[in-house]
Amino acid sequence: MNSSRLRALGAVLPAGEYTTSEVLGRMTSGGDFDVERITGITHRYMVDRTIEDTLTLGASAAQDALAKSGLDAAELDIIICGGTTVHDGFHMVFEPSAAQEIGRRIGAVNASGYDVANACGGTMTGIYLLDNMIRAGVVRNGMVVTPEVISPVTEGALAEAIDVRDRQFAALTLADAAVAVILDPAVDEDDVLHYVDLTTCAEYSPLCIAKPSDASENMIMLTDNLTMQAAPRRETWAKFHSDILAKRGTTFADEKFDFIVFHQLGVGFTEKLAESGSKIHGTEMPPRLATVEKYGNTGASTHFLVLHDYISRGEIPKGAKICFVPTASGMVFGVLSATISALVG
Repeated sequence: MNSSRLRALGAVLPAGEYTTSEVLGRMTSGGDFDVERITGITHRYMVDRTIEDTLTLGASAAQDALAKSGLDAAELDIIICGGTTVHDGFHMVFEPSAAQEIGRRIGAVNASGYDVANACGGTMTGIYLLDNMIRAGVVRNGMVVTPEVISPVTEGALAEAIDVRDRQFAALTLADAAVAVILDPAVDEDDVLHYVDLTTCAEYSPLCIAKPSDASENMIMLTDNLTMQAAPRRETWAKFHSDILAKRGTTFADEKFDFIVFHQLGVGFTEKLAESGSKIHGTEMPPRLATVEKYGNTGASTHFLVLHDYISRGEIPKGAKICFVPTASGMVFGVLSATISALVG
């Protein structure tokens, strides 16, 4: 069987847990926001910069995944890091890669490694690449690790955002987390990654830009939420997925997904994505897995943080078929279909 499977999943939350009110209580811009009412986010986790950074979170998530996989770190062939930020402490660096440094910290002495940057689509991009390597026989196994430390962008919004029309509003939803996913060859249809694919609509790339602030020393994120979340963009994932299914000679209803996981931007946004999916696919969406209210928007780590949360609570049965829908700045759309058993234990 020339396919891969999701063998193990690790996740780590940073030390600091805050309510949305506590985060907004640090606002110095004079802005007034009801983020909790608009997004449904009540809590989130943010790093303690004195003891945590991207690399410490990434190494912890990688070790968690290894412990669940039954593999030794030296057995990993490759590590791909899919986070949007690469920090040594809190300085942006590109060499050595975060993948190589995390591999060194966990003892993956035989693993090659590199980073990919694809905004909130980074984890899915890493899985797409690793899945193809396993299918081609280039590697036996590998890990995609995604440590997201994006709360510094929230700090920029706290210092500069003025009202809900401000393009930094979306930055007030962000939070930190790390996930790690280990893939290896599938042996049967009860535990298999069926397909993963992504596409980029580059004409929408100006709708969300992260950059150094012109007004302070902060990093900021400028987002045109109304345009990004308008119906034509919300429907793109379902149209893309419909094309994939047509080529495979099937339909969304035929796939019989048990659950679906959308990007966790906000409660209302996931509801609208589900409505768009029902409209384009012509069928009801399966139950949504969602944790945005207690974790916020954790960027590229969001889908598998959601899955880890539900698995840890015993709410995902072995053999569950799950549809993951990444949506990211760029704009990136995609889908991952997997039946999972090893992840559940």
